Amino acid sequence: MITVLFMGFYIFTYVCLAVFLAAVVWRVCRQLTLPVHVRWEIYPVQHEKAARSAYGGSYMEEADWWKSPYQTSSINEFKYMAPEILLLRGLWKENKRLWRVSFPFHLGLYLMLATFFLLLISAGLTLWAPSTFAEGGILRAGLDGLIAACGWIGLIAGFVGSLGLLYRRLTDADLKRYATPADYLNLVLILVFFLVAMAAAFSDPFFDGAKGYLAGLLTAGTFRPVYEPGQSLSGALTIMLASLLAAYIPLTHMSHMFMKYFLYHRVKWDDAPSRPGNAVEAAVLENLNLRPSWSAKHVDADGGKSWKDIASSAPKEKT
Repeated sequence: MITVLFMGFYIFTYVCLAVFLAAVVWRVCRQLTLPVHVRWEIYPVQHEKAARSAYGGSYMEEADWWKSPYQTSSINEFKYMAPEILLLRGLWKENKRLWRVSFPFHLGLYLMLATFFLLLISAGLTLWAPSTFAEGGILRAGLDGLIAACGWIGLIAGFVGSLGLLYRRLTDADLKRYATPADYLNLVLILVFFLVAMAAAFSDPFFDGAKGYLAGLLTAGTFRPVYEPGQSLSGALTIMLASLLAAYIPLTHMSHMFMKYFLYHRVKWDDAPSRPGNAVEAAVLENLNLRPSWSAKHVDADGGKSWKDIASSAPKEKT
């Protein structure tokens, strides 16, 4: 009976992880198969070479630019995106008051993700390299200390940030105007997770239970000594909430944490030139065959005409 109960926790986590992977794959495939964007010339484009990137310039400034190979700088992209993603630089510039609660919220989530991967490494070494990862060794002590530091800082930062963001949503008139029920639900779920996980951590400050549970996950519950998820209410709730959030986040707008790549690289920074026979030209030609279902004075669409038909005909002024 007890074994069945323990396996129930593992099965629940397996299902949630499967939902997470399926949702991420679905979102990525959907983005990759969307029609090419309208390709506004939005600048600055951060993958320009250093000389032009400094002032927000473009390769199109060069004479006969279409004759030169298209080149980008991954280093310049990284230099821009790292502080934007990790430090929320844009929010700091625009709204420092909101940044003070949003930054610890995101920091807590990032550190929880880092803690998960560190715990996974610890579990893997315990299972498959026990002599290298022996109790009392330098590697074991260093990794245990890193897990504890990331875990506790992440829990505290995440709790403070999610509580602060929820308070701002409830009291700031500007934020309330645009807040949806889903916004409140997301914050409440994450706040409850941090609160429950902190309660579990007070009785297990070095996250030994989490290490044992992940070792059990990696071995389908056969690892010994097995961690018993139901041995404490806070520990069991932490496992359930963490698994649930893993499945839930990619199904919501919070997926922007990993979908930002497409916003930057495939929309804001995609300035690859369209040349005869290349992929950009093929994508544009494919777009021209689409049939818009909406209409406006400058777009004489009726659901039957393609963009090619509309673009090649004279616009009709509607009275």
